[in-house]
Amino acid sequence: MAGLLLSTAFFLLFQLCGCCVSRAALSKENGEVKLLFGSVLGSMMLQWFPVPFAFFLGFSTAAHICAAILAVLCAGLAVLFRWKAGGRIDLFDILSAFRRKKFLWVVSLVLILFCALVWRSFRWENGRIFSSQATYGDMSMHLSFLTSIARQGTFPPEYSLLPGFLLSYPFLGDSISSSLYLLGASLKWAYTLPMFFAGAQVLFGGYFLLSRLLRSSKKGALAWCFFFLNGGFGFLYFLGSKEDFFRIFTDFYQTPTNYVEGNIRWVNVMVDMMLPQRATLFGWAVLFSTLYLLVRAVFEKEKRYFLYVGILAGLLPMIHTHSFVALALCCGVWLLCALLRELSWEHPATQAGKGICLTVLALFCLIQYFAKEMDQMESEVLLWTAVSLAGIFLLFLLFLLWRAVRQGAGKELLTTWGVLLLAACVLALPQLCFWTFRQASTGGFIRGHFGWVIGRDNYLWFYLKNVGLAGVLALGGMLLAKGKNFLKYAPALVIWILSELVVFQPNAYDNNKLLYVAYLFLCCPAAEFLCFLLEKLKHRGIQGILIAATVAVCSFSALLTVGREWNARYEIFGDGAIALSQYAEENIPADALILTNTRHNNEIAALAGRNILCGSPSYLYFHGLPYPKWEHVAQLMYQQPEENRNAFREYGVDYVLVSDFERSTYEVDELWFMRNFTKLYDDGVRVLYQVKD
Repeated sequence: MAGLLLSTAFFLLFQLCGCCVSRAALSKENGEVKLLFGSVLGSMMLQWFPVPFAFFLGFSTAAHICAAILAVLCAGLAVLFRWKAGGRIDLFDILSAFRRKKFLWVVSLVLILFCALVWRSFRWENGRIFSSQATYGDMSMHLSFLTSIARQGTFPPEYSLLPGFLLSYPFLGDSISSSLYLLGASLKWAYTLPMFFAGAQVLFGGYFLLSRLLRSSKKGALAWCFFFLNGGFGFLYFLGSKEDFFRIFTDFYQTPTNYVEGNIRWVNVMVDMMLPQRATLFGWAVLFSTLYLLVRAVFEKEKRYFLYVGILAGLLPMIHTHSFVALALCCGVWLLCALLRELSWEHPATQAGKGICLTVLALFCLIQYFAKEMDQMESEVLLWTAVSLAGIFLLFLLFLLWRAVRQGAGKELLTTWGVLLLAACVLALPQLCFWTFRQASTGGFIRGHFGWVIGRDNYLWFYLKNVGLAGVLALGGMLLAKGKNFLKYAPALVIWILSELVVFQPNAYDNNKLLYVAYLFLCCPAAEFLCFLLEKLKHRGIQGILIAATVAVCSFSALLTVGREWNARYEIFGDGAIALSQYAEENIPADALILTNTRHNNEIAALAGRNILCGSPSYLYFHGLPYPKWEHVAQLMYQQPEENRNAFREYGVDYVLVSDFERSTYEVDELWFMRNFTKLYDDGVRVLYQVKD
């Protein structure tokens, strides 16, 4: 209880400090927006403020005390600034916002549902730990990051799943939980509390962003439903019989938004992105709020927001690299759009954009047809095509910048976009050079690949059945959009084209982290097009019925998926695994190296926070790590320990675990271990040996 109270108070302190800074920095915004940004800033402070101190003090209590002092100083300066400016530090007018924007109640209800799903996704019952369906694969990896950072205290952290390699995965979404775990929170509370707040930041941030883009709360609400309750026509695969329908709620990954047999891959945003993928969750929390500021800066002339966008963008890479890339693309496109507007080229640019939209759609259909016939979806040609298109884009952008400078806009560009670029580069480049580029250079990260994961489906059919009615409305809305509105949504076109030609990680499926940002923008023209169609009906009652019916069709698959996630319950750690992890925490040094098999739900790494020789290939391969050597050595040490006795010393193995997992994976020479190593722990199933030189 003491640890829970201390860690919660520590977390809320940063939230309060973030709100103080938000009140000073965003004086022109409504109370609900200030509260949202205050929460986002508070989470970012807790993610980033311990980092500079941790390089010298390790990821320790001392580093966190220094971080708290820094946060309080920032909050104090913000309060002082507001006092000198004559502003009042009063309570936010949140209740007024809920009266003005009734849809905020819907967002709040969905947030409660999301928090309940987070809580149910990590169940500790009768001495065992259960996950939900969506978190069964990813939770153990995130827990290994969370516990190893807190327990080992090494900074910068290394992979506990492959020691010796720098943890270059965006780990700040896990380190925020490590901070709470370090201060005494239970593992479940440390895992879930930051996710509750991040979920609120994403859901409310998405609504405020979409409403600002559309300049309408009602249209923003419609777009919000299209995005967060997304689901295509996958439900049709389950309407054949009663048995087909109910297997949604019983079988593993047989949901209308994730049904591989039918090539349904456009998963639900809330269940399959926000819930299991912590980097995406915390990245979107920053991205959506930052895009809100960028909209205000570019399209509403709030020039001081350019600096804020630059700072937030610069802090994104180690929270979520895909969000950083998406934000960079949005900045590039909106800079181009701003220059086109200044030159009064808005109308021809819009017409050209619509032509590009239709042309690219037709080309993608042709490319997919011939690539399918040749069974070749990856090619260097695609990569160089994307590079050439990016080059053309940059050259055109430079030309427009030259024209703008010639017309006397150079100073304004430097004080707006120049400030944004400088702030982002100063903060982001050290992260990219120290962490991201190092891992991306190992190979398999950036390559030409066509069509995301459409497989052998027809291009249009794949996206029709996956994205559903919202996709049709979005295409109609893009073609209908005029001038400024089309330019607002243009980032969707650029991100989509790039994501269909290039993959940025070994797993092509992960391109959806970019595609969903494009889809976020496309939900705006989808909402506008639906409203345009319904405006022709004069009867408000019929309009309401048709809107409700459209939302129901678009969200039916999502609701079924949520129901399945609520019902899902899979054991990932039994009582024996938990007892072993507790023994390891109490009796094994934090920096010890333990030999186990390569199962993904490894209690030694996930719960005890200790290093293992080689973790699951399902994690390491998609992180671009060269794990096969260590995987092979682990097999040799289990099966031929006498012949490979020197390997224990060479690879620094301190302990060896022999359990049912190891016995089923290898032909373990248990007799040799009993004779040569010291048995420390034996529960009849799991035996832990200490290596003797």
